Amino acid sequence: AAARDIAARDVAARDIAQNAAHAAPVFDPTGHALDAFHVALAAAEAGKGQVRLAFWGASHTAADLWTGHMRRQLQARTADAGHGYMMPVRWHGGLRHQDINMSSGGPWEVHRHRQLNPVPIGDYGFGGVAVASANKDAWIRVSTCVDNVCGRSADRLELWLRKGPRAGAVNVTIDGKVQRLSARAKKESVGFFAIDMVDGAHEVEIRPAGDGEVWLYGIVFERRGSGAIVDQVGIPGMRGEIWLHWRHDRHDAMVRHRDPHLIVLAYGTNAVGDDAPPIDEQRASWRRVLLRVRAAAPRASCLLVGPTDRPTKADADGVRSHRPRQDEVIAMQRSVAAEVGCGHWDAVAAMGGVGSMARWVAGDLARGDWVHLNAEGYVLLAERLLDAIVPNYRAPSAK
Repeated sequence: AAARDIAARDVAARDIAQNAAHAAPVFDPTGHALDAFHVALAAAEAGKGQVRLAFWGASHTAADLWTGHMRRQLQARTADAGHGYMMPVRWHGGLRHQDINMSSGGPWEVHRHRQLNPVPIGDYGFGGVAVASANKDAWIRVSTCVDNVCGRSADRLELWLRKGPRAGAVNVTIDGKVQRLSARAKKESVGFFAIDMVDGAHEVEIRPAGDGEVWLYGIVFERRGSGAIVDQVGIPGMRGEIWLHWRHDRHDAMVRHRDPHLIVLAYGTNAVGDDAPPIDEQRASWRRVLLRVRAAAPRASCLLVGPTDRPTKADADGVRSHRPRQDEVIAMQRSVAAEVGCGHWDAVAAMGGVGSMARWVAGDLARGDWVHLNAEGYVLLAERLLDAIVPNYRAPSAK
């Protein structure tokens, strides 16, 4: 029986791997939705600049598995320009960052939108999550990697703090040397505190100084030379409308500061499981979100990534069925993306079409919950997305 199971898994895996990656090109009626990204990518490949991607999403994104693979592949194609933006406090068990070491402890308070949150719109920052503390015992440590191919060097650190009359200072220790940064100001605003370093390996510790609350939106760990950067900002369980609960002036200021060449919004798998709201209401929310993206970053390319295949839960006979809502969500996303000049990528088609999750589970590329992929599955999904958006891309195994 075990041998039969292994054989079935191998057959399913081969079937998935051999499925043509070109089955899921980007839907782009204008033909120009990715122009800014392609121009920046060409410059980075020539060693004449950076190409920066900002990738928002839900649990598929939060573990930095498919985004992490995209970062590695783009950096291999250009150069390692650093990890980019991150929330260094691991506030959720599903949140990870590849090719960077980070840990935290002490009394950090997490601020983000929840369905029962009495504040419908909050000051949550770039990734939709902010952490705060006035306690000296709260700490964050971030360091470059030692053995990884990527992530071994950095020459620039940024702290994103909320400035204001009651804001506290932070003590930043870089390789044993301490400096103090004060966020105290007459008016509230976003403060970007940059520290240049010698390019190389670094270890950083961040602690509140104890003279007021430190409200941290995140940090940036990167390099100033040519290459690729992929900012990963995922929150498990979210839908695209979460953007409408983030204070837009603060969030937009951070988007402008990062100045991405490509903005990716990867949502929809959770919405496939919803009976409500009506699809027209979702369409209206998505239109507002994408118009916000366009207003915050008018020069950036924009790509909406749809849901992965998500059948129903197994019935009493173990049978899983297709959800018609999945087709509705994909069609709605594609329509709204085209309306505002963004591209749309159909992840269901990239997996092999409706019902493909069964083959991914059988091929040991997806988890037993029939929703999430495993590490190998996310790598394959990343390869198919890269093939769709990067000109003349070939996976390492295909070279």
